[in-house]
Amino acid sequence: MARDPAPGPRTEGDAPVPDGLAWHYTDGPGLLAILSSNTLWATAAPFLNDREEVALGGRMVVERMLEAGAAHGGVAAELADRVREATAHGEGPGAGSAFILSASSSPDSLAMWRLYGGAKESYAIGLDPAQPLVALARDDVDLRPGRDGEVHLRRHGWQPVRYRREEQLELVDAALALLGDLAGGPAAPFARRPPDDGTEPELTPALREHLARHLEPFLDALQEALLLVKHEGFADERETRYAVMLLTRPGEASRLVEASLLSYRASAYGIAPYLRLTGTDPDRPDAPVATRPSLLPIRAVAVSPSPNGSEATASVRTLLLSHGHDVPVRRSAIPFRS
Repeated sequence: MARDPAPGPRTEGDAPVPDGLAWHYTDGPGLLAILSSNTLWATAAPFLNDREEVALGGRMVVERMLEAGAAHGGVAAELADRVREATAHGEGPGAGSAFILSASSSPDSLAMWRLYGGAKESYAIGLDPAQPLVALARDDVDLRPGRDGEVHLRRHGWQPVRYRREEQLELVDAALALLGDLAGGPAAPFARRPPDDGTEPELTPALREHLARHLEPFLDALQEALLLVKHEGFADERETRYAVMLLTRPGEASRLVEASLLSYRASAYGIAPYLRLTGTDPDRPDAPVATRPSLLPIRAVAVSPSPNGSEATASVRTLLLSHGHDVPVRRSAIPFRS
């Protein structure tokens, strides 16, 4: 069910705040760092405030796969058995490869102002969700298949988080449906051919062709399902997120690429890896990685409930102009006294 749009920040001046922005909340030092570096941080999922990030979606995927395996035999049943065995040994879907930049669909959320600012002034940066972000690397890396040690980086653009179980199951079931007959229905055309020499059974030509056609879109949809399922207790955040999956095969070359991409910071949950995200390079608009920062797609900034009134917005607007952002700045409309 769609939510009614939240009231926006108080309008001052003539410049309108665009609709549909992704609002990244931060404090004063965070705003200064983001503007001066032209970077935002996508943090590894295990170091976010929800300890079930990705794992909750993973359990839901396992649940649905096991149901499909129970209802249908053949390959679906075999797949379900492998998933069950992996999960029992702690090898189910993990969060370590997921890097998440969090924002909110609301530009004026008291819950978010209190979380990020407390008694101090805080800010919400309105980002254009239609403009992609790229990972910032220390060295030039080539992430095309077969290059630089088999490192795969997959960007998932801004998407709203799903908190209600019905919406979560829709995501998971849509992903599983991309497997076609492997996720349900007759599996006979995909049965393995028995080996002639006692080795591992071979895939039939029908199964090879089916996997080639369905597997990649299934994996993309599956990743989105894992990334967008979140416990309903966080629903007040109205989160929308930009996620990046970083998959690295073992090997020295891969480790070097990973080292060029990842940074680390101290957090309440340990030393957290993160990716630095920046705007697209005008000279390489389609590249997923850049070696120099570019202007972030900032379209507006909102200021928390502030006793400083117009002075608070005026200083932020001057700051933004000094960093190349001629965008509207708005104060919160919430009459909250911190």
